[in-house]
Amino acid sequence: MSMKLAILPIACAVAIAGAAFANTLETNERYGAPFVTYVQVERPDGSYRRILTTPDVLEAAEQGQPLPDGTMILMETHYSEGVVDTVFINEKVDGQWQYGSFPGNGTVDLSTRPQASCLSCHSQAAATDFTFTRPSLDAALELGETQITCDLGGRSPCELSHYLESIRE
Repeated sequence: MSMKLAILPIACAVAIAGAAFANTLETNERYGAPFVTYVQVERPDGSYRRILTTPDVLEAAEQGQPLPDGTMILMETHYSEGVVDTVFINEKVDGQWQYGSFPGNGTVDLSTRPQASCLSCHSQAAATDFTFTRPSLDAALELGETQITCDLGGRSPCELSHYLESIRE
């Protein structure tokens, strides 16, 4: 799939049985189950990150509920258009977040474990269930389109304050 490096509404419909919302967020099954893109964070150097979750998480978020156990959030890193370099995973298990990663060009490995280095950074986002992108998830559901362009340099994900500012624009 060819992808422009601009945030645009995506034309693929996500069908979710019983969900109260209809949206146009892009969905794919390259990780063995449906995952929906709700944020794309673009960098000035042309790299970008796509952040995805599953339809059941969208349904819980759309109802204003906390992210449930079993939630998986994937972050794909792209250093060139359409090529996934690394996939990072957050998984909520027994109310706690676990983390993992795997190369985007190899075998899918959705296994996670507690990792202090990941949690130390995510602890900044305690108010949004230790996720930086919950505000973007909520905005994507409300607007029915993928969220956020990031004009900050560097390769680290944006700070929570930038996500909050971006969705207000």
